[in-house]
Amino acid sequence: MKQKLLGITALAAVLTLSACGGNNDAMDDAAGGDNDDQAPTTEETGDNTESAIESDEAGDNPSGGKNDGMQETTQGYGFTEFDLEIDVDGKDAVDASYETKTDGTSEAEYKNTLEGVDYGEDNQQEEAMNELDALFKEIVLDQNVTEEEAKKKILNALEIQDYTKFELEVNFEEGPNLNIEETK
Repeated sequence: MKQKLLGITALAAVLTLSACGGNNDAMDDAAGGDNDDQAPTTEETGDNTESAIESDEAGDNPSGGKNDGMQETTQGYGFTEFDLEIDVDGKDAVDASYETKTDGTSEAEYKNTLEGVDYGEDNQQEEAMNELDALFKEIVLDQNVTEEEAKKKILNALEIQDYTKFELEVNFEEGPNLNIEETK
C-alpha cells in the first residue's frame, strides 16, 4: 500500500511540475530575465497569422500583412495624396506621386533622374511604392508640418542641395492640406 501511495504522489508531483514548469514569467521578470524563448508559437496556439504574413508576396502591401493583393489605403502615412516635382537647373529631377483610390487601392509613380530611376509604368507599381515608402518613412509628414520643414525634410532625404523648382501637394487625412509652389 505504501508503494502505491508513493507512486501516486510521485506521479502527481511530476504532472504538477510539468504543467507549471513552462511558464515562469513572474520569476523571470523578478530576476530581470527575458522569457521570449518560451512564448507560444503558431504551432502551439494553432494561430496561422504568422504564416499568412510570411506568405505575403513582396509589394502586395509594403507595410506588411495580407489584404488580397490590394494595397492598404494610406499605408499609415497620414495622407491620401502626395505629388512632388523638383527641377534642378531647369530640368526634371524628381517626380513622385502617390494616391489612394476610393476602392482602397493605391497608385504610385517615382522618377529620379539624378539617380537614374524611373518607375512610371503600371507594371512598376511595386518598385515605385518601395521607393516612396522609404521616402515617406524618412520624411514623416503630418498635418502640423510647416512648408519650410516639409521642404527641408524632402530635400535632405533626396540629397538635393539646390533646385530651380519645388512643387509639393499633400492631401492629409485630417487637417489642412499642404501646397508649396516655389520657382527660383
